[in-house]
Amino acid sequence: MFSMQGPFWRALNMIADIMILHFLWVIFSLPLVTIGASTTALYYAMMKRIRVDQGTIPGNFWKAFKENFKQSTIMWLIVAAFGVVVWLDLNFCMTWNTLATKVMLVGCALVLIPCWMTFLYLFPLQAKFTAPVPVVFKNALLISVRHLPMTLLLTVLWALVWLLLAIFPPFSGLMIICGAGLLAWVTSHIYIQVFRAYLPNEVKEDEEELGADWIHPKD
Repeated sequence: MFSMQGPFWRALNMIADIMILHFLWVIFSLPLVTIGASTTALYYAMMKRIRVDQGTIPGNFWKAFKENFKQSTIMWLIVAAFGVVVWLDLNFCMTWNTLATKVMLVGCALVLIPCWMTFLYLFPLQAKFTAPVPVVFKNALLISVRHLPMTLLLTVLWALVWLLLAIFPPFSGLMIICGAGLLAWVTSHIYIQVFRAYLPNEVKEDEEELGADWIHPKD
């Protein structure tokens, strides 16, 4: 149990990697405009860590950050601009209590649903596949609809995070220490399963990378 390959040390290594990824994401997101590239790198490194544990966490993060910087930044700026417009519309609707603003409020709510579904998959999809910006947005929406149970599960997880932040103050301390890495670790398990529907050879490739014996139970 306490050997270097045992569950205790594997758990400690994963906790350490989660914390390292969290701080890497925070540092590389500090200019704010780079949040998209940092989030893409976060999911790339975490999904690779869960699947095959190949390379190092900082090395994989930096590799994905450089390779996806331009496109992920464009995607993030689009998301941020849209978010600002929606926020202004919502503030306007809440300020003026008229029939027209109520209709606008309902319209904003309806628009936010597919936008949220798209956002859930946007940067993990960018971390996993290569495609132009419009195709990534389109595929993120299509995948979110096709895998609706997983999309609902992701939404519940995010809602749970915000609920715990609101009602359980110690949870804020945990998020400060490892929040981004912890969320990436939890959600990456879902993304890996979803994306394997489009990568039928990935399981076999993982077995070959790790060695077939890793999935066999002991006699």
